[in-house]
Amino acid sequence: MISIIVGTLSVLEIQETSGYSKAFFLIYSYAQSILEICAFAFLAWVIQKNLPKIFFNIFIGLIFVFLVSHIIDLAVFKMLDLTFWDGLGIALDEDLENFIEMLHTTGIPFFAWIIFGILILLLPLAGIGFYKLTNKLAKKRKLFLAKDHLIQLFLCIPLAICFWDYKASGSILPNVYNAYTRSLPWKLTFIQPKTLTTSIQVALKSPKNEKETLLLINQKNLSTNKKPNIFIFVIESLRNDYITDDIAPNLSSFKKSNISFDRSLSNANATHQSWFSFFYSNYPYHWKNYKDLNWKSGAISLQILKKMGYKINVFSAPELKYYKMKDLLFGEDQYLCENFKLFPHYYPKEACDSDKEVFSAMRATLEEDQNVYIAFLDSTHFLYSWPKDFDIKFRPIAEIESFKSYASKDTIDLIKNRYKNSIYFVDSLIQSFFDTLKKKNLFDDSIIIITGDHGEEFYEEGRLFHASHLSSAQTNVPIYLKLGKNQRNIPKRDLISHIDVMPSIFDYIFEKNQFSDLLNGESIFEKPILPFTVTTRYNGSRTPVEFFIHTKEDKLTFRFKNTKELFKKQPLEIISLKDVNSNPIDIASHPERIKYFEEALENLFNK
Repeated sequence: MISIIVGTLSVLEIQETSGYSKAFFLIYSYAQSILEICAFAFLAWVIQKNLPKIFFNIFIGLIFVFLVSHIIDLAVFKMLDLTFWDGLGIALDEDLENFIEMLHTTGIPFFAWIIFGILILLLPLAGIGFYKLTNKLAKKRKLFLAKDHLIQLFLCIPLAICFWDYKASGSILPNVYNAYTRSLPWKLTFIQPKTLTTSIQVALKSPKNEKETLLLINQKNLSTNKKPNIFIFVIESLRNDYITDDIAPNLSSFKKSNISFDRSLSNANATHQSWFSFFYSNYPYHWKNYKDLNWKSGAISLQILKKMGYKINVFSAPELKYYKMKDLLFGEDQYLCENFKLFPHYYPKEACDSDKEVFSAMRATLEEDQNVYIAFLDSTHFLYSWPKDFDIKFRPIAEIESFKSYASKDTIDLIKNRYKNSIYFVDSLIQSFFDTLKKKNLFDDSIIIITGDHGEEFYEEGRLFHASHLSSAQTNVPIYLKLGKNQRNIPKRDLISHIDVMPSIFDYIFEKNQFSDLLNGESIFEKPILPFTVTTRYNGSRTPVEFFIHTKEDKLTFRFKNTKELFKKQPLEIISLKDVNSNPIDIASHPERIKYFEEALENLFNK
């Protein structure tokens, strides 16, 4: 019964589909659950009849763990669009240091994770106890199921759902079929519809090696009389549509007074991929290549700034050990940095306390020019924090003591209010820092960049938080630029993403774009050559394999079919086509749109 209930809830979680699709997969889910139950019952009978009692107890313990995994699967699927087995695979791929760091980033105290781990280890014993209790109850009211009945079920149900699959699956769109398949107990169906794929084949381009890159930088003429201070604020989980006069009045004013665009996107819905794209000005497919190659020189844009004579100062609330990003971004032993100061927040310290320390340390190191100040801020990360004495604006709120990550859609506004208050707090910190810059006459001529690493979703498209799927809420972020007292004309453009920021800064300083052979982004001072952006989906420590290409009007989501051979040419699986408002578009009815995206793929991968 529990298996059937979990299967029902999993199927009902899928959005944007017809009632027919839901009915089809509900029946499929019930059939798989019944088959699973019958198979376990038959195995239990065989083991009980033919093996010592200890083997039966072990079997019962393992079956109970498997049952609990179904329940966990529902929660993980609801939040992150991952199955339990997907999540387990990602976790097992992590090294111990990064696995521990991932636990810290949840905001849940580490001792709570230890208790949770102990409970998991005790599950088999709990299962045996639960079986003994229910077995006593079952003996009072016996339900007899003959072996013949089991055999009939094993024969009839698979035949029935194969026939059901054959007759009905052809009328369900492949992308819908793919989404529902992940909600089934077995994560597959007997018959799969033909997958939509691109007509062209693509492969990732191999990145330049470290020696090649350093040689190119050394060949550049980096002399310039203009070396204004550069301030870069990377704010965790900050989505663009929450920067309003009500929620973030100071950031909203900054946006109106400076440079912003109609649509600004992160190049990933996960932190480490996003940071990589911003500072390397490269697509996040390659972050793992650089990490695995033990890249020692740090981010390409920061290497250029260092060679120009800039002093690089880093102040971070999050612990930059996450996916070894402090070495990947700032070089081995952070040799690129003049100052490198971390203010991590492990329980009971909160992110808001770390953010206050970041600004205090930045104030203490302010100089007139030739400095880069990079601030990573974390108050807006789950669990969303602010100081106890801060006058919050949005009520009622979900209190931390009762704040559950598996939030109900009926109470999501309480969590949204926490998120809004954390943005309101960070907004006040930034404005206070701007006031300091103005008093020291450091504001007007400075380059100031404000962005989020990715967005945050509150069930707008069916998921919670981020790293789950490529929704607008998770990928649309602020990218606001103040480029000193810029007087140059900026051609009209509809899109900007993280990889475009550093080329724009260099173009402003040198008054020309001389790094197109090193940085993949486009300067905002040039007419866009590639009128689209690319955003990848979180894939743990692995190379991202799912991504969308976003144009002014549409976004098409793809997945590499052969996830082990991304540098070998292959067709891409087409997942979904949506308009700018995230409304699904029937791909089969608009083949001309697919053709346009294939031209973009050629530019990205094959040229």
